[in-house]
Amino acid sequence: MASLTVLRLRSTDLALIERQLRVKIAQLPHLFLDAPVLVDLGALGDGAAALVFGDLVRALRSCKLVPVAVANVPDGLRGAVTDAGLGVWQPPALGRTRGGGSPDAADAPAAETPAPEAQATETASADVALPTGPSAAVAPPRAPHAGPMVVSKPVRGGQIVYAQNNDLVVLAPVNSGAQVIADGHVHIYAPLRGRAVAGAQGLAGARIFCQKLEAELVAISGAYIMAEEIPAQFHGRAVQIFLEGGECRIAAL
Repeated sequence: MASLTVLRLRSTDLALIERQLRVKIAQLPHLFLDAPVLVDLGALGDGAAALVFGDLVRALRSCKLVPVAVANVPDGLRGAVTDAGLGVWQPPALGRTRGGGSPDAADAPAAETPAPEAQATETASADVALPTGPSAAVAPPRAPHAGPMVVSKPVRGGQIVYAQNNDLVVLAPVNSGAQVIADGHVHIYAPLRGRAVAGAQGLAGARIFCQKLEAELVAISGAYIMAEEIPAQFHGRAVQIFLEGGECRIAAL
């Protein structure tokens, strides 16, 4: 089962959709770069008929997203969707999807639960959900400073754990292909082999604390360090990652 990013449309105004997408992507550009996208028309109702799918595909590609399929397609629009080179996504039959995931994991929702979404910056035109897959669960909305989210099970490849308005504490390994994201600090008391993002909504003072750094990517707010950029002296070590002068820095713990 592959993960997808869900784009839930609330308007057919492509200029507005693209503008809001660019605002959302600018917050975490490395998470959305070349991301496969499932477009959900469910909120448009009959208004979906006004969409020009070829133009929608071009708008998404201009944002460096890769549209692959459309969900909740009215019968009369199936031809227009496939003519634009997109698939028609059908929800899995009840009882055939796999549940699971770590507690409060934002592995983004399998189809039934919305993931942390980008709220519209002008009128509600589009929601962007983090990558989604059938093994997902979503962190419920929390008030700021409600206490950290604690994950005690390994975060599997393909999962995304998102601590909204909170710190995130992970007591087990974050495996390759997994992502852990927090609006506050990220504490990982185990090996980090996947991706970790702290200060996801722009908190520059956020930090990542990691017992064993083997990451694919670490990021604070919009700044990040890829695996090949991690200095050799910090690989496999207990470290902290923080923002200094607008760039990510790594220091030993």
